Amino acid sequence: MTVSSTIRYALNIGAALRRLHADGRCHGALTPELIQVSESSARLLPATPGALEELTPYTAPEILRGEPANARTDIFAFGAVLYEMATGRHAFLADSPEALEEEIMAKGFSPIGHEGLDQVVKQCLASDPAARWQRMQPVQMELKLMLIAERQSEPGAMARHWDLEATVRAELERHAGEMAELERAATVRINELAQALTTALDDVQSQFAEVEKCLEASQQRMDHFAQSAGQASESTEREIAALQVGLSAEVHTIEQATKGQAQAIESMKTSIARNEDCIERVVEALEGLQNAILDQPDEREHETVAVAIAS
Repeated sequence: MTVSSTIRYALNIGAALRRLHADGRCHGALTPELIQVSESSARLLPATPGALEELTPYTAPEILRGEPANARTDIFAFGAVLYEMATGRHAFLADSPEALEEEIMAKGFSPIGHEGLDQVVKQCLASDPAARWQRMQPVQMELKLMLIAERQSEPGAMARHWDLEATVRAELERHAGEMAELERAATVRINELAQALTTALDDVQSQFAEVEKCLEASQQRMDHFAQSAGQASESTEREIAALQVGLSAEVHTIEQATKGQAQAIESMKTSIARNEDCIERVVEALEGLQNAILDQPDEREHETVAVAIAS
């Protein structure tokens, strides 16, 4: 396929995967035979029984290692499908299952020859799941930016709207800076919370040690009173009961504090995800802006661009 067609179809497939992952599910055995595409949408057919155990050129390394499938497994398969759309050949090809498994684990493939697509495919096909794109959202954003660049390279488009890419990039850099700042703040906050949690746990351990000493001392006093009087001292029993009540209260307090720290960390992660969503909406809005500009007559191009950027 041409680069533009590859990107358009890949965006439709990526959108279908993103909807699947948003529902908390993954496909796990994605291949081109299970993808139905049109100009405006894509549908993923379910895998047949036993497909997860079948070795294909789209099988992720972690599946070969016996690990369960997840969203990053689908992203690996998406990268292999994207490579095949752009080149007409498999990213991993061998004469036997054993050789194919070696090809996949060796994480090597011939470049496509398009810088943007090569970068996306390389990160999709990373052998280590932690080194891949973790969500379909940033993959979609990169593909949309590439599609904008491809449209600008069409005859006459660059001359008419030479500053549109600069506007898009400036907006993305601004939002990327905001996100980087948010991530830095989140990292600092998480480190602070982790330090506070560590300190709290140290305090709890110290308190446990003190309580154990008190209990041991109380037990010794009880043994002494039992030996001398033949029965346990009622006051000592009350003391032990009081210590146990106090210990339970301390444990409850620490548990509540730990729960609060965990909720704060989750809140930070949610904020980062929302910021990614905000960046994506900016990209989509700029994409729509470009489409509107490219479809307007030449004589009002400067006025239209100025009004759109101001908006």
